[in-house]
Amino acid sequence: MPILRRADWVSTVVQGAPQLAALARHMRPTIHLASVAALDPVMIHALGARGMIWDVDGTLMGRHGTAVAPELEPAFLRLVSEPELQHVILSNCDERRFVELSAIFPAIPVIRIYDGPDGLIVRRRIGSSDRCFSGDCVVRQPAARALRKPNISLVRAALAELGCSSPSDAVMVGDQYLTDVAPANIVGVRTVKVRTV
Repeated sequence: MPILRRADWVSTVVQGAPQLAALARHMRPTIHLASVAALDPVMIHALGARGMIWDVDGTLMGRHGTAVAPELEPAFLRLVSEPELQHVILSNCDERRFVELSAIFPAIPVIRIYDGPDGLIVRRRIGSSDRCFSGDCVVRQPAARALRKPNISLVRAALAELGCSSPSDAVMVGDQYLTDVAPANIVGVRTVKVRTV
């Protein structure tokens, strides 16, 4: 395992440790599915959702893949083309992968949050358009530290991006109990747990 990836994993554990007890109590998903292929708009609307928060690596493709897995693509495209659903991507990716994901999913916002000296910085990238909200841009704050799931601030930023006034208006789809299901459940977002691709 390369040092960078190990450092990312360690960062996730360090950031999640203070809330481990709460996370452990919230690891039961709303729905268990074998894969994204079993999801459809009818199921999502039955949950009362109008927004979807997507994990990518392990959920839609293999780790650091460059396209949605072929067996998942039809279901994913059906959901993305549903006019009443909004979508956002929330990934524990590094800067390089953040830019890569915005190229793979050019029409879906990809969210990152940084803890800077002056507070939280929410960064949103759609295709090649990159904007910072709630603070000065990361480029001007080199001391800013990227927040990682299971930090619930990420889920709240995703809800704001989706325009959901209530957490129950959204569904989080992910393959990990600790980093996808638990933080979304804590905030009140419904969750769909799928097996890792």
